[in-house]
Amino acid sequence: MEAYNEYGRKTNDESYRFISSPDNDKIRRVNKLSRKKYRDKKGEFVIEGINLVRAALSKSQHIKLVLISDDFDYGEIADALAEDVDYRNIYLIPRFLFDKISDAENGAGIMAVVDKRSYSLKTITSLEPIGTGNILVLDRLQDPGNIGTMIRTAVATGYSVVATLKGTADIYSPKVLRASAGMIFGISVIELADAEELKGLVSVLDKKIVVTDPREGCPYYECNLENDIALIIGNEGNGVSDEIMECSDVRVTIPMQGEVESLNAAICASILMYEAVRADE
Repeated sequence: MEAYNEYGRKTNDESYRFISSPDNDKIRRVNKLSRKKYRDKKGEFVIEGINLVRAALSKSQHIKLVLISDDFDYGEIADALAEDVDYRNIYLIPRFLFDKISDAENGAGIMAVVDKRSYSLKTITSLEPIGTGNILVLDRLQDPGNIGTMIRTAVATGYSVVATLKGTADIYSPKVLRASAGMIFGISVIELADAEELKGLVSVLDKKIVVTDPREGCPYYECNLENDIALIIGNEGNGVSDEIMECSDVRVTIPMQGEVESLNAAICASILMYEAVRADE
């Protein structure tokens, strides 16, 4: 005998297995992935919303689990899900349970567990050169909106890698992922422990370290930022660390008028990254 939920959908169809208990191991798994420590341990993270799921599918990201609220219309990506995800890893859950484990304010309706694809210093050299060959380095950035916006802009300007230094907010957190608008899947990621590893990275990839220096930097439009640079964006309050500043190859500044002393980190990064596009025109 067929069973239906309150929205008239089958709960025993082989393509849409149903989870109703908050104690289910898959529900517990998603809850645990809300913590960075567990994300790092398992090498996976959670994405929410049809746009992020679509982005993951379009980049052939390995999707390990999909949870769908049973009142959500996912018809526009149903074919892609059927093609790329084993139906045994797709589950319907009641809306109240979805909202309970969701990080989104307005209940996205669909979420997925995805493999992290981070590189190390040993494996980053296996990447084929992409776009400008520029890399973005985040030095202890904290604001998720800033980080997500920078990742999005990096992809738009042809940057090939985003590197994070220890102390930077987790780029696999829900807020960063939403701010990146799915572009986290359009760029390679490497997590670095410290400035020494950064030096190793730029040496391996043969990049010039570019930092912002409001006191001694030259105007950014007089510098060559077109390709093969490692652009360092420093902490919102403290800027680039002294250790990285000392080993920099190029120091740039963004001239400002009036009483403005500084720009938002994401705006600053966007201006500098778009130099790669402007210089190429």
